Amino acid sequence: MILLTPALRALKTVYPQSHLALLIRPLVADLMATHPYIDEVIVDSKARGLSRLPLFWKSVSEIRRSDFDLAVVLHPTSFRNALIPFLAGIPERIGSNVSGRGMLLTQTCADRTDLHEIHRYLRVLELIDIHEPNAKLEFWHTDADRHTVRQILTMHGISPKEYLIGVNLGTTWRTKRWSLENFAAVITQIQKRFEARILLTGSTAESPLGEALAQIAKVETINLIGKTTLMQLGALIESCDLYLTCDSGPMHIAAAVGTPTIALFGPTSPMRHGPYGENHKVIEKPVECRPCYKRSCMRKDQPHLCMTEIDPNQVVAQVLKAI
Repeated sequence: MILLTPALRALKTVYPQSHLALLIRPLVADLMATHPYIDEVIVDSKARGLSRLPLFWKSVSEIRRSDFDLAVVLHPTSFRNALIPFLAGIPERIGSNVSGRGMLLTQTCADRTDLHEIHRYLRVLELIDIHEPNAKLEFWHTDADRHTVRQILTMHGISPKEYLIGVNLGTTWRTKRWSLENFAAVITQIQKRFEARILLTGSTAESPLGEALAQIAKVETINLIGKTTLMQLGALIESCDLYLTCDSGPMHIAAAVGTPTIALFGPTSPMRHGPYGENHKVIEKPVECRPCYKRSCMRKDQPHLCMTEIDPNQVVAQVLKAI
């Protein structure tokens, strides 16, 4: 959703009086409800089993009633996302011609996987003569979120003058994750060499990672995993001077709020999904099977080799270089 923002901003800039609706899954509905360029969120509940077809037709019917003029299919591969506006009778439908969906669209472009995802989305808009040179990311937290975060940091004895390093331990894919032992080694070495406060960030579901790290790293960390809302997380990362993370949603939040980021990449390609913008550093290893884009590692001999090959000493060196 963060990487979609330049495309959504471009649409709203060219058509400022338009009603811009976004068809999305329930998982990100709350996030996009306050997006600055979206007028309406339509929740598409893609279900399994017997309820799948009725919910699909519910989405089609809801969109048909809205009488839209244009459908911009930004999902790069989904056939379903092109089928819904086709069946809803939207007269103009644009998107990339993949997965056999070209017949459902009125204008198409060839897909390209050699671009960052931001530009993969933006090039779809070129079909309607929108050539957007500004690919800058944004995150839509508020001053109220910043104020709450400032109170949280003060409560933990952190002054605005202290150097803050945010560390994000979790990812949605197991294959993207770096070991807690490696994170602990990095944090320990940093605190021995440089006076910095270490903030742990993440979602509530990742709270066990922070608790486990505390047993391994015998140094002080401030565990804020699950202690903020998603918008407050943006403000928290914005407060950091440096952010260390694997390929994850918070990595893109860090890029959007302008916090210099060190990102560890394994099964995915930083060319497509790396932290966008300046002052970021990607650390990766040239393992022959990557990028595989697999949620489960297929290697039998050395599983997760692309991540285990990343040396904590190399990460420490990059952190110290960035400080």
